[in-house]
Amino acid sequence: MDETVARSIIESLRTGIPPRGYITQFTVGRKSEIDYLKEKLDSGKPGTLLIKANYGSGKSHLLHYLRENALQSGYAISFVSVDSKSGVRFNKMDQILGAIWRKIEVPSENNTIGIQSFFNFVCNAIEHNKSHNQKFWNDLTDKGTWKYSEVLESQAMFIALRAWNTKNSTAQDYIEEWLYTPSAFNSVSQRKILYQSLVSGLRKHFLDPRYDDRFFRTSSGVFDFKNQDYAQCWAMFRDIDTLAKMSGLKGFIVLFDEFEDIISSLNNITYQQDAFWNLIRFSGKQFSGGSFFAVTPEFVEKSKSLLLRKRVFNFDYSSFDTIPSFSMSPLEVQELEELSLKIMRVHGTAFAWNPNSRISNAELKAFIKKSANSAVQDRTRKTITDTVAFLDDRLDQNSESK
Repeated sequence: MDETVARSIIESLRTGIPPRGYITQFTVGRKSEIDYLKEKLDSGKPGTLLIKANYGSGKSHLLHYLRENALQSGYAISFVSVDSKSGVRFNKMDQILGAIWRKIEVPSENNTIGIQSFFNFVCNAIEHNKSHNQKFWNDLTDKGTWKYSEVLESQAMFIALRAWNTKNSTAQDYIEEWLYTPSAFNSVSQRKILYQSLVSGLRKHFLDPRYDDRFFRTSSGVFDFKNQDYAQCWAMFRDIDTLAKMSGLKGFIVLFDEFEDIISSLNNITYQQDAFWNLIRFSGKQFSGGSFFAVTPEFVEKSKSLLLRKRVFNFDYSSFDTIPSFSMSPLEVQELEELSLKIMRVHGTAFAWNPNSRISNAELKAFIKKSANSAVQDRTRKTITDTVAFLDDRLDQNSESK
């Protein structure tokens, strides 16, 4: 680890944010929980899981840990922060679809994120036509002619993928704009632009036998993600998982951070009810991949109470109890000491000094013990930020004494 990398890590830790790409190195304790999560990833059937922990206790850290390990295990992943104020509302699946596409990743050396990363990976698999998936690729592409195929559930996914495979840069730009912000293409005029750019304008690349006007009339909903209770969004989620598996990956996993937002920021009861149903759908047959949701320990009870308080009596409350959950244990003082020692080593590299020459083990333990006296829900994040501030202060004292 060089000085530049070390400094970027410290700047992340200074605000309590897990350092992207180095989560594993800063994960301590919770061995049984981590082993359980690893087993779920290794199984190839991660399913759905509510990760329960108090604010500041490491839920986001554990989600980032899952992200790194899922990529290393061979999954396509997307890390989404639910934030209704920023247009990522869980009651609107087209917004969630856009957020998932913006953050989608596949295992690679260049760590690129987004549609380009995923579609290029899939198109590379199509080009090499891996023998064990040859029938799937032949059915998808009609042996390279790209006539209409029903191998994928979403017509939109089929059109987007075959247009992307032409390597036409203008078409690829439209695909990114469309799938990142589906709601921007709700008007008929905007959908005609998509049709011209992704279908009729690329006719020379595939042998679809239908006339343009007939195809557009019979498939006018192909660019619409809101119809039939967002049916095409769910179909596209399943298609992402299918394409990931057919391209040689284990599947597709979505990690949802700040999920408590659906209680705290969605003020309309109809929106909240829709959001709760979408959570339940992710744990059911509507989604074939894996999904993890960071929530507080009281999330399920708070959700039920909210609905009852607003006199929603026709909701299947038992559905909440069918979603598997996982409770994180708080870090103990000894584990916080281990974490602080890791931070010390990186801080020393970042600012070219030796913390061990200025801070005794006894002093560090006393500092950590004092920091750990804070409320359990704040303990981990506070210890991290306090440790960085403590080291900054000692570094300043060291510089002044020279």
